[in-house]
Amino acid sequence: MISIDDLHRQNHEIGELAKVLNHLFSDREMCDTAIACELFDRYRDKFDRHVKRNKHIYSLLLSDGGADGAKTAHRFISGEKEVKKVFRDYTEKWCKNGLHIFDHNTFLSDTEDMFRLVWDRIQAESEQLYPLARRLTEGEVEQVA
Repeated sequence: MISIDDLHRQNHEIGELAKVLNHLFSDREMCDTAIACELFDRYRDKFDRHVKRNKHIYSLLLSDGGADGAKTAHRFISGEKEVKKVFRDYTEKWCKNGLHIFDHNTFLSDTEDMFRLVWDRIQAESEQLYPLARRLTEGEVEQVA
């Protein structure tokens, strides 16, 4: 079982990595380092794993959450598709076989937009999704295998 508290912890780790990456990427020379690429891959992997774990919450809300739970689940599922599309577009543009920065200002703008979108998502999970799931499950959600 994975607890809602563990999901919050994961969100904190994702946010922390975004802050470090944002700082690193502001220096053009740091963008091309193996460490920056490794940290970005870690950020992306943590977010992907986290999103997969949220699917159990969606199932719970759709089956046991009533009309409000189903509405919330559908909203988060839709938002997840948007975030995944932004990640995919960003990766296709900037991350083929490592980071490829051909225009640092555009890269920074795209990066900040992506991090902001993910941060908004994290806040929404913490303030809306998890409190609703906690009320239904008393804090426990099955772990994704």
